[in-house]
Amino acid sequence: MMHFRLQLGILVLVVLKLVNAAHALEPGVTPESGSLSAAIQLLEQTPTGKAALEQARLHQIPIHAGAISKTEITVTRSVDAASTTQDEKLKFVTQVVIARDKEPVFQALDLAHELVHAVNPKKNPFDPNLNAQDYIQYGIEGNGGEAQAIAQECKVGKELTSLKQETSNLIKARCEFVWNTENDTKKWQHSFYQLGQYYHAFLGLMRNYKTESNAAWTDRVEAKSPVFSSAVAHKPYPLALLEEYVQITRVICEKALKTNMGRKIASVASLETRCRAVSANTAE
Repeated sequence: MMHFRLQLGILVLVVLKLVNAAHALEPGVTPESGSLSAAIQLLEQTPTGKAALEQARLHQIPIHAGAISKTEITVTRSVDAASTTQDEKLKFVTQVVIARDKEPVFQALDLAHELVHAVNPKKNPFDPNLNAQDYIQYGIEGNGGEAQAIAQECKVGKELTSLKQETSNLIKARCEFVWNTENDTKKWQHSFYQLGQYYHAFLGLMRNYKTESNAAWTDRVEAKSPVFSSAVAHKPYPLALLEEYVQITRVICEKALKTNMGRKIASVASLETRCRAVSANTAE
């Protein structure tokens, strides 16, 4: 799953580099890369994995080991206050983290998954018109979203050969639903909206974001047991993405509006609409 970090700043005359956490990390070469070498070698043996790694090198995506598998995206928004147009500039710095305590074959599957998030275009989290529905739907169904990431992960699982029977069985348990439904796009994408015990919590959080235009969209969620859940949030993807949206919006509203930077990214009225929805949920 993607994890956003936000940096805000007004740049006067000189554009400063506000984000440097990953500047020393070359693609696939980090102090801990040795612990992932076996996983990378496994990916290289599959057509899908090899192509994914080539894309990672092309985009210069750092890959290193960590506590859990995730894609970290740091977004820096800068505005040159000396400019008459006060144009906004966005910079995305992306790195992939793979759980160090997993077996190489499962690290390889995680890497195949996370590279989908890492190499595809990102939505602008500072967009005042970005609503919760679009954030969730794009995060699941969009280019680089969870559906595409899980599909690639399981395609690699199918391409891996010469594995122990026990390992093959574990991959089958992980991917069998995907393999059986991947040709049915509607069923495949709809399965992400099964929330189980989180069904009522999700609807409760969504009510402040629900409009006439997205009322029908929220009706697609179901109380059936979840098929897919975020490894980062340990919750079904719609709820995990909604909470991420709220967190991102809260940061933008608290920091951007305090420094009057809301005027730099769009109309204040549009940004305030997004902020009010989050404030209403926070107050309850």
